[in-house]
Amino acid sequence: MSKDTWCFVYHHNPEYEWSLPKGFAEELENQEIKVIRNECSDPNFFRLPSAKEIEKQNIKVVLIFYAGYNNQLNNNLINFKKEFPQVILINELGDEPQTRKLNYIRAAVSDISLTPDYECYKYWKEKDFNCYWFTHWADSKIFHLKNEGKRKIFIGTSMGNRSYSIILKLLLGKFFVNKRLKDYENTFFYNETQICFQYARWSEITRRIFESGACGCCILTNKIPDEKMLGKIFHHNESIIFYTNIFSLIKQLFLILKDKKKIKRISQHSYHIIKNNHTVEKRVERLIGIVEEYQSR
Repeated sequence: MSKDTWCFVYHHNPEYEWSLPKGFAEELENQEIKVIRNECSDPNFFRLPSAKEIEKQNIKVVLIFYAGYNNQLNNNLINFKKEFPQVILINELGDEPQTRKLNYIRAAVSDISLTPDYECYKYWKEKDFNCYWFTHWADSKIFHLKNEGKRKIFIGTSMGNRSYSIILKLLLGKFFVNKRLKDYENTFFYNETQICFQYARWSEITRRIFESGACGCCILTNKIPDEKMLGKIFHHNESIIFYTNIFSLIKQLFLILKDKKKIKRISQHSYHIIKNNHTVEKRVERLIGIVEEYQSR
């Protein structure tokens, strides 16, 4: 594996210092994978490796991170797999379940596909595609615990204008902060936040659960169907707090205010779970293992 080269194709906005795929690329290199980064600011100009590059660089794996539909990319992937069947093609399927309808070709043409959604994993497996459940994670470079003391923000989020944001602002005023963030602003904000509020619009496991929890936040999020498997990772009132509707949310806020030690207890439990199982280091280890298993067939 150490002699193999991976070509990593991903989208990154150059205005930002960090992005999830860029952090994943760095961790691949940290784990001694030789990576050729085909980083692109415009998804219409994704570039897959040429025959000359594959031979010269000994490229054995092509990994693609992209969320959305791109017809040109799909056609290039089909042609690439026909021309280079020996190269392991891996597609991370983006923001499933909401993007599942866009991902058929990428899932079908891949030797290995990765989805953050458990029901999508089952959906692709039923079609006999080699898909793995690869749920979200926290990039430790950005999302890590710095502040174990007092936190200024009672409830914080970066979700923007979603359900419950207006009513929380009306109920809590300055004690509810909803702020757009980029790069290392995330580190500071979530280390100053006691409770991270989340709302999953698509009944999906949201990435922010892992990212805020890695910064030591207590996670407050809407309950999603058991089939999504979030309840297998975090347990209500032990390592996360679930609400089901506005009345349930108000009740949970009341219970938190009644027992403020609950915030600390739940945040410590979720932090332990994330730190040990759901970091970028753990996901890279997992992907390397998947590739090694595939190569040994």
